[in-house]
Amino acid sequence: MAGDVLSVFKEAVQSRCCCALRYRDQIQVRVVEPHAVYEDASGEIIVDCYQISGYSESGRTPPFWRPFRMRKVSAAALLKQTFAPRHSEGFSATRSRYRNGLICAVSDAGAPAMRAPAAPTAPVGPFRPAKTLRR
Repeated sequence: MAGDVLSVFKEAVQSRCCCALRYRDQIQVRVVEPHAVYEDASGEIIVDCYQISGYSESGRTPPFWRPFRMRKVSAAALLKQTFAPRHSEGFSATRSRYRNGLICAVSDAGAPAMRAPAAPTAPVGPFRPAKTLRR
């Protein structure tokens, strides 16, 4: 499931399409605009999203920024609704947290920013992609 979810988010970033997701096996759905997929310092894959509607465990009313841990996303689906990058709400593909582990991010110029993965030096499990190249 995690590999499929990662593919959905990569496609969503590339095509700038919204996603519907379920988090932590909750039955409630959230609708998000995924802006960046990256590996954090501990090696966990995170997707930074702008949540535009749906459930919030904290009771917070969307819209707001929210990182989702990929391993906790139990289901995700690509929607037909598209979005423009939320630069005025604070998104920047140059944030320091993306510097070492960026998998993909929407770019400023209209096309998504993606970096090709480096060749793995050791076998990579099904839930963890190879490290990305630094530029």
